[in-house]
Amino acid sequence: MTDSKATPDLTGHNGPVEIGTPVGSPTPTGEPDTSDQADLFPGARACAASPVVSTALLESIGCLVLAWGQLERTTLDKVTTMRRSFGDVRVVGGRTRPTMQKLLGELRALVAMRDRHDKQALAMIAEIDGALQRTSQFRQIIIDGAQDVTGDTLECRDVKNGKIDISFSEITREATQIERIRSQIALL
Repeated sequence: MTDSKATPDLTGHNGPVEIGTPVGSPTPTGEPDTSDQADLFPGARACAASPVVSTALLESIGCLVLAWGQLERTTLDKVTTMRRSFGDVRVVGGRTRPTMQKLLGELRALVAMRDRHDKQALAMIAEIDGALQRTSQFRQIIIDGAQDVTGDTLECRDVKNGKIDISFSEITREATQIERIRSQIALL
């Protein structure tokens, strides 16, 4: 049997010990705190701020990515709330994070179970699904295909390596569209 309140003499660590782990130590092995982090990527440098890159364009890309994440979270919360109202306490997605298509499919099924005669809600989900498929492709082109910035235009390549120029206003419009869809899902 071991002593859960091990003393420094038994553990070999200099300093107070609580339940077998040195108190105040940043690591389980009691190594000293160093402010220097190991260089995980040798030779990596921060991007140099280019005068050609538009700050507004970069912010709009960030807004688009964040809006998509918030949409996923809102949809997941809605599905979870509806499941609980039906008495189901399972975790949505289990071990893996479900895609938006799976979340919308489950949301459609839950709305249909709640009220089969509510054709308006089912039509709204179908409309949201169509808009999200297009927006998802747009988002994927920006995330996977971005290659260069010229003024307020993002130069991307699609899956077939075709050049696509996406303007600041298009990115902002899509982020606004995602926010509108998110508010619609919250109201279902």
